[in-house]
Amino acid sequence: MKKFLPYIIGFIVVMLIAIIWISSGKIFDERITLSRKDKIPYGCYVAYNNLSYLFPAANISVNSRSPEDWDSSIINSNHQVLLVVTKEFNAENSELTELFHFVEKGNDVFISTNEFSRDALDFFHINSTGNLFEYLGAAIGGDSMKLSLMQPPFPKGSSFFEYPGKRTQGSFSTFDSSMTYILGTTLDSLPEFVKFRKVDSLPMFIKIRAGQGNFYLHHTPIALSNYFLLHKNNLKYYEQVMSLMDPKAIKVSWDEYYLHKAKQAAKESSPLRVLLTQEGFRWALYLAVTSLLVFVLLGLKRRQRIIPVILPPQNDSLDFVKTVGRLYFQKRDNKNLCQKMATYFTEHIFNRYKIHSGNLDSQFEKVLVQKSGSDEQTIHRITEYIKFFQGNPPVHDQQVIEFYQLLNKFYKTS
Repeated sequence: MKKFLPYIIGFIVVMLIAIIWISSGKIFDERITLSRKDKIPYGCYVAYNNLSYLFPAANISVNSRSPEDWDSSIINSNHQVLLVVTKEFNAENSELTELFHFVEKGNDVFISTNEFSRDALDFFHINSTGNLFEYLGAAIGGDSMKLSLMQPPFPKGSSFFEYPGKRTQGSFSTFDSSMTYILGTTLDSLPEFVKFRKVDSLPMFIKIRAGQGNFYLHHTPIALSNYFLLHKNNLKYYEQVMSLMDPKAIKVSWDEYYLHKAKQAAKESSPLRVLLTQEGFRWALYLAVTSLLVFVLLGLKRRQRIIPVILPPQNDSLDFVKTVGRLYFQKRDNKNLCQKMATYFTEHIFNRYKIHSGNLDSQFEKVLVQKSGSDEQTIHRITEYIKFFQGNPPVHDQQVIEFYQLLNKFYKTS
């Protein structure tokens, strides 16, 4: 037992260091960030960067201030849209009052969150299940999510959306039907012990009229994540939802105030973080961890065995590429593969040349030729292929090969 003691102590030291780093905020490993800057699966990079395409005539900005700190020119102007995407909407009464004044002047506020504060629930006269799926997990269906948009106001044929990723969503159990309109529901089959009504769907997207504007309450923020929007044709979901906003909007603001407010509240809720604010306790803990670490290192040095020769790690990148290639070859989902390559291509030209790919016409080709230096024929054939893949035709292997070769030629010459 004694010979294993240093290893046990070492394990405890590592765990303590990890807890300290996490609690002190030095390592923030939050998978669902909903941040406009994050390209990870559950960030909102795609949603934010598509705003200029969805609102071409509007000024896109980022709001980081409380509604109480807004200038009067913002409150009293109209044709504005505020988008709030956060895990927790921790709004207070004073902030909600300012948001109401903002909306009644003829503006729209879109709030997508898993959790509404008590003040917000009372203000909107609603009750919410909260993030039910996070608490019960696999007991009510595991990972995967299905959503539906109502018809009307949304067009037929594009009302059902799903993806195989994380399910974090809430629903509205009660609301004032005299002032509330249901715009979307969940389509998950819920077990009997968690059903609130004898239905297989619950409202998760509603609209509340206020003066000359509207509040849009959306209880599934993960539906705006990169993973959801890039799965199959789910980007249409985002386009349909945003189509409800004021078409004459002159300013669209992506809110980060409530996103940062929720993160700060989560950090402050850690008991160890509160203790670490006391300088005496903090230095005592650091000294104890350092002493244990020195003890372990000295103990290991006395009992160190011959270090075996460790071969350098092999580069498995080629094997990985072959495996992915075989997977696509077996599934033969040529259209999906080509659409993924087309999506990467359009994002590349936007990031590098600042060219929007919403309209793949001759003007688009001309501008891309001038900025990239690639030949006109290659770019023309690429755009023709992209427009071809946007339909629903069968895609043959030879077309995949030719499209891939055209893209490679463009990347090498641009």
